[in-house]
Amino acid sequence: MSYLHFPRIVFSGDFSSDVSTVNNDTQHYNNATFESSFQLPGQGATNGWWNPEGGATFGFQNCTIQQATNENGTTITDPALDGIIGQLVTGAEGRNSGKMVDLDPDQQMVSELWGVTFRILSAHNELLLEGRIKPTGFRDLQRRQTNGGQPNGQPMGASWTSVLEDVKYGKLAEKSPILMALKAKTQQNKISINLNGFGYYYAHADGRFSLGKILGCIGPWFENEPELFAPARRLYGVYQRGQVFGGSNFIFDADNARLSIDLGGSFPIADSIGTINTTNDFYLAVSKQPLTNPPAIRNVLIDSSELEIIGKVPYQQGSTWLNSTCGIVDFNMLSADVVNDLKNSQLVLVAAGSSSTQYLLIAREAIDGIVCRADNFVQRIDTNQKVTVNLYAYQYGQPLPQTEITITMEPPTPDTPKDKNSPPISITYGNNKPQDGLSFAPSCQTNAQGMAQIEITGNSIHSPRVYIDGQIYLLDYTLANQQPDSAIPGAAPMSISIHLRDDFPIPETPTWSDISDMMTQFANLYPIMSKYFINFADPQAMIAKKDILKFAFTRDIHDPIYMPATRDLSETKRLTILKWLDNPIVDDPATAAARGIKLKSVDANAELDTAAPSEQQQKLVEATKAKNGSLINFPALTNLFEF
Repeated sequence: MSYLHFPRIVFSGDFSSDVSTVNNDTQHYNNATFESSFQLPGQGATNGWWNPEGGATFGFQNCTIQQATNENGTTITDPALDGIIGQLVTGAEGRNSGKMVDLDPDQQMVSELWGVTFRILSAHNELLLEGRIKPTGFRDLQRRQTNGGQPNGQPMGASWTSVLEDVKYGKLAEKSPILMALKAKTQQNKISINLNGFGYYYAHADGRFSLGKILGCIGPWFENEPELFAPARRLYGVYQRGQVFGGSNFIFDADNARLSIDLGGSFPIADSIGTINTTNDFYLAVSKQPLTNPPAIRNVLIDSSELEIIGKVPYQQGSTWLNSTCGIVDFNMLSADVVNDLKNSQLVLVAAGSSSTQYLLIAREAIDGIVCRADNFVQRIDTNQKVTVNLYAYQYGQPLPQTEITITMEPPTPDTPKDKNSPPISITYGNNKPQDGLSFAPSCQTNAQGMAQIEITGNSIHSPRVYIDGQIYLLDYTLANQQPDSAIPGAAPMSISIHLRDDFPIPETPTWSDISDMMTQFANLYPIMSKYFINFADPQAMIAKKDILKFAFTRDIHDPIYMPATRDLSETKRLTILKWLDNPIVDDPATAAARGIKLKSVDANAELDTAAPSEQQQKLVEATKAKNGSLINFPALTNLFEF
């Protein structure tokens, strides 16, 4: 089951994401070269970027239930038929709903939601549904806006998939047949949820700074299935190098002759609010021949004799269709031939032209229908900590049992001398080194449900990036003897992203020198705290507010109040801070030197590893620039789907 299965409920509106941007630049982590000007707003990678005083908040705004689909496939849009239509979607009561944070400045492509509460309320604040979104990182970062990202400044969009945990139903829920059907069908008191975000405003324009559009859907979840991605078949864009219709989930229900596809995260739009201005006719079809086309700029035409047409995508021009349906389309009463063929053949999305005998290939299903994904693919690991990552393999929507999945660590990325950085502030250090920082088996095998598990152990490392805690590692996975599909959207889409923290023993009696580096760095990177709450670089200021700080530093990591908001502090460093707050001893550098405490510094003459990055690593660098706003020029896409 997934958010695409029945019964499902879709909603749309805005999301707020007041992310902090000083920490977008790795160089800003170097206390020795940090300048106060880095906390000022700037263009792209200048100063503190576009939102230096952000608080990493995330919340739902102006969101309402648009429609619901019941068990028999009937779509309901009239509140007289089900009272859930038109109800409000919001976050936690009385406080900000949650946080959105990057794993690390060296891995900004898996931005996660933490501490986000999801609620459905009536206009009179009566509860229908409440649950906590399990922390999840976004996937399928892809081009959405064809207008070059104006005026908002960010044409990309991405998806978060997760489950609602600890679900509660209000009394008013009993009056909603859809909610009661969902409650009866879903398992373990969890509900599948998907969020497609786009149209985010980096720019101070239209009164929408730090706002974006969001399309959401909830549906049933079943045990033994992934929680952080949908166990769905996948359609990948290959037209215009995959810049449109980049990645879409779909499910095929052979028993009920039904196909459901989510185009909400991939349909090309003309602006930041989801306006569709294309006039082309798009069709879903079954390919009679296996397709392996990589994303390319050259048009690929398919003869009508090679396709079995399922139906026309019933989109509408303007912004209403996407925001009311969330781009989810159901094709019912499929023909017997389509049902039979789609079980083991690829789905394709094609565009019609003037010729009745040829179609333009826009997107195709994964090669051989194979989808392999890691579930909990973002990890934070301390020294000697073990974590288990679940991986799943499917073929044409069915679990792929007794299949080997190989795991490999990516090679080290190069260090960058100061004069090669832009702007030139400091040396920056590469990732995936030392290569013995993690221990894991080179392969694992799926069970009857298509699931395999890999255990990863964090080993002792000591500041390989000098002024940034720990190291970023990417572990790539793939089915044995099979290359990953080049059309999968996003950067490093078949990777497990890991932040391994430094080995940091807790001092018996910590002094200010033991924590001053990390607290000064915190003050530098998050000026909203140092300007409006407390200057973390000042030990006396911390002592004055130690009770509040002890409260924040003892919250559960899932709590929105948890400090630090970025969740990048090791457990031993957190405990050291708390130990110091219990007995705040302030020493000076001379005393620290006498105790053998060596404050970190950067050797400008250090020998650097400048080996060239791999193709995937370079793609990750470029994608990061596009995502975080340092790449501010996106060409408009014109004359789409002409052939």
